[in-house]
Amino acid sequence: MRASAITGRLALAGSCLASLAVLATACGSSGPAATPTRTVTVTATASAPASPGVTPSPSALQPCSTTDLKLTVGAANGAAGTIFYPLDFTNTSGSACTMYGYPGVAFVSSPGGSQIGAPANRRTAAAPTVITVPPGARAHATLAVSDVLIGNNCRHQVPVKWVQVYPPDQFSALFARLSRPGCADKSLVTMGVTTVASGR
Repeated sequence: MRASAITGRLALAGSCLASLAVLATACGSSGPAATPTRTVTVTATASAPASPGVTPSPSALQPCSTTDLKLTVGAANGAAGTIFYPLDFTNTSGSACTMYGYPGVAFVSSPGGSQIGAPANRRTAAAPTVITVPPGARAHATLAVSDVLIGNNCRHQVPVKWVQVYPPDQFSALFARLSRPGCADKSLVTMGVTTVASGR
């Protein structure tokens, strides 16, 4: 009886050990299979830091001021009752400058004197462009005066001795001699001026 009891206990112990081994294996593999690791690469572009104390140089030249320029009126030429006068601007400064647009033109009694008649309107033969005027170089515009309007439509003709010209975007004028008949009627526009262009 004792021998059979010992044999039964040994069998029970072996059975327990086997059960424990099965349980341990089951616990170790009971979870789902691990998801494979995926590597994601992100590329970022970093901005270069600004260099301290570095100021970019200006890319644009300054506009030509009235004090930079000398005005001369070229020889007159005409056709079909309109007389054309070249208005030449010479850069007398020591550095290049720019001009853009239309000058303001009127006949005057004297430098700084009263205006005679209506100022010139804008003739749109060409669109304005920015031009660079180096030191000693010239730019020009063309003044057109209608002798037909002055002769046939003007009620108060007067002699003119001076022309007043404001360079584009400037608030002080240049003066040059220009002798010819003019019209004192401020309601009658007898002149037109073109945009400034390079050269004479």
